[in-house]
Amino acid sequence: MDGKIAFDAGEGTRYEGIVTELDKPYVFGFREVDDLINISLQEEVQGWRMIFTHTFNDDSWAVNTATGWHRCLDVLVQIINGKPIQWNDNSTKLREIYSDAFKMKR
Repeated sequence: MDGKIAFDAGEGTRYEGIVTELDKPYVFGFREVDDLINISLQEEVQGWRMIFTHTFNDDSWAVNTATGWHRCLDVLVQIINGKPIQWNDNSTKLREIYSDAFKMKR
C-alpha cells in the first residue's frame, strides 16, 4: 500500500505520511517519517474499543507526543459526540502529567 496522506494540525503545521495498512473500517496504519501509527477497532459486547499505537525511536519526544495525541483524542471524542470542536489550552498541564508519568525531566 502506498497511499499518501496529509494532516493539517490547525496550528500552522502540516504532517504527511504514507498509508501502510488499511482494512476499512477496522485498521488504519501509516508512517510519518520514521514513526509508525496504527489505529484499530475491535468490537466488544457493549460497543467498540479503539487501540491506538504510535511507535517512534526518540524517547525525548515521548512527553510532547503523548500530549499532542491526548489533545487530538479529546477532539475526536467531541466529534464522535456531535459537539463543536474546542481545543483546550491544556498543553502545559498535560506535559507535566506525562512527564511525571514517564518519570522524565521536563
